[in-house]
Amino acid sequence: MERVVVELSPFTRRSRSIAVSHVAAGLARGLEPGEFVLVHDPADGVDFTAAVADIGFELEDTVYRLELGTRITAEEAQEWLAPEPAPPAAGQVTTRRLVDLLRELRSRERALQEFLGISGG
Repeated sequence: MERVVVELSPFTRRSRSIAVSHVAAGLARGLEPGEFVLVHDPADGVDFTAAVADIGFELEDTVYRLELGTRITAEEAQEWLAPEPAPPAAGQVTTRRLVDLLRELRSRERALQEFLGISGG
C-alpha cells in the first residue's frame, strides 16, 4: 500500500477530499482508480485511510483526487503499510478487512445511487 504524506487543511478534513500531485507527493508508482492508500498529515501525525476516486492527467504530472476515509491510529497505519498478512483464522476479522468491507459497501452504495439517479449524501 502506498503512503501519501500531505498536510491536510481543516477544509480538506471536512470535505473528505483532496487533490494530490504525483510529482509533489514523490510517489514511487502510479495509483489506480479505487486503490486504497494511507494519507499521513505530518503537521499533527494523523493518519487516514483513503481511496483514489479520480485521476487527472496533465502534460507533466498526474493528479489524484483522494477521498479520505477513517482516521486510524499509528499502530493501524503500520499494519496497513506492512505486507499483506496471512489470512486470519476462521471467524477472525482484522481491522484492515473491516475497513475494506466498509469501503466496498460505500462504493457500491454510490454506484447504485448513480444508477438510480439519486443524489448521495
